[in-house]
Amino acid sequence: MKYSFLLFIELIILTLLAYFILSFESKIDFYWNGIIFSTELRVLLFIVIFLIFLSLFMQRIYIYSKQIPKKIRSNLQTRKYKKGINAIVLSIAAMSNNDKKQLTKFSKKIDDYLEGNPISIILNAETARKDKNFIVAEELYNKMLNNPDIKIIGLRGLLELNLRRQDYHHALVYAEQIYNINYKLDWIYQTIINILTKTKNWQKLIEINNDAFNKKIITKKIKLRSNSIAQYEIALIKEQSFVHESLKLLKEANISRPNFPPFIKKYVKMLIENNQISRAKNILFNTWPYEPHLSYFEDLIKISQNQNVPLLTIVNKLISKNLSSYESILIKTKAYIYEKKWDDAKNTIKAILSNRPNKTTCELMSEIELGISGNMQKANSWISRSSLGSLEKAWVCKLTGIKQNEWTSINQSGYLDSLEWTWPKDYLDRLTGQNDYQIPEIIGPA
Repeated sequence: MKYSFLLFIELIILTLLAYFILSFESKIDFYWNGIIFSTELRVLLFIVIFLIFLSLFMQRIYIYSKQIPKKIRSNLQTRKYKKGINAIVLSIAAMSNNDKKQLTKFSKKIDDYLEGNPISIILNAETARKDKNFIVAEELYNKMLNNPDIKIIGLRGLLELNLRRQDYHHALVYAEQIYNINYKLDWIYQTIINILTKTKNWQKLIEINNDAFNKKIITKKIKLRSNSIAQYEIALIKEQSFVHESLKLLKEANISRPNFPPFIKKYVKMLIENNQISRAKNILFNTWPYEPHLSYFEDLIKISQNQNVPLLTIVNKLISKNLSSYESILIKTKAYIYEKKWDDAKNTIKAILSNRPNKTTCELMSEIELGISGNMQKANSWISRSSLGSLEKAWVCKLTGIKQNEWTSINQSGYLDSLEWTWPKDYLDRLTGQNDYQIPEIIGPA
């Protein structure tokens, strides 16, 4: 429409010019190489205007001839782009339905229509991963690293592949790169912690915790608790060769997580071995009112022997601030048994006897009955009752509900710092069986 209007205007102008030219009747003469040329002025003007018109017309044809191929190419590209978008939609639909065959088909079409498009690379990588063609998937993930827009997806794909291979060294490299790009991803911090747990890289654990706290990813409580585990484990490594450093680390672990029985137990044991008896005793006395634990009993015996003070004297002072607690009653009963004061032991343990006494209580009652009467049958009857008794406190994993007799930094299922000293039934009642330690899929189900 635009070009038709311009052509109409041009025709009008040419008509007016032609009418104007025809109005000239004068003649014009000019010389060239001794020859006189004579013509009418209107003829000369008509020739000049005709030449101008011809040049403009030729220019128009040239421009038009240049535009036609562009329009054709543009139309072809538009059609190709639409087909590519359609292939993307069908690929995503196939992925949602876990239809690997269709996903492979349409993801290839994306590459035909949108060659080099990042979406094509992503979907082809996902296709390869679903087909368990990990060599091709790895090539595509590495290719993504060259594109800043999808680099983080490539890093995550390489992270998952290395976790699958249990190559935790390379997995950590990729995880740290993701963390540096976007530390706010809700799974990346925990993933790094899991990798460090697998490799037992305790020093790196402290570094990442401090950085995560500074970036406000974790709270101070989480930082201190996790760092205390690392300090404890490093202390165990240095125990034989660097005793002073080991004690210092155990002290720092206790400051980070005060009164935690496994830390206290190890710290007190090392203090006793290094003849720091009074210090060990003071630590136990300060800890017991907050976190009483029966594992300290053997240490109390060593303190008693070293200081030549009756065990009962030490125990009575230890439990003076929480006489009626379950642990206080048990440790006092054990002290009476150690001193062979059988009747006192029996009177003390009565406070926690029930219709279904737990295993620890039954074992102590067996020792008491044997000490009082020497009746093996009566003593064994208590041992028999222990299998029918109620659950007792243990180290229970707060994620799985599985219990352990001894505390470890990494539990039997491989989780870091998941054990808590509690009644197993409480956790079994509350356990959901869910955890947030696995990184989610990039796209769609596996």
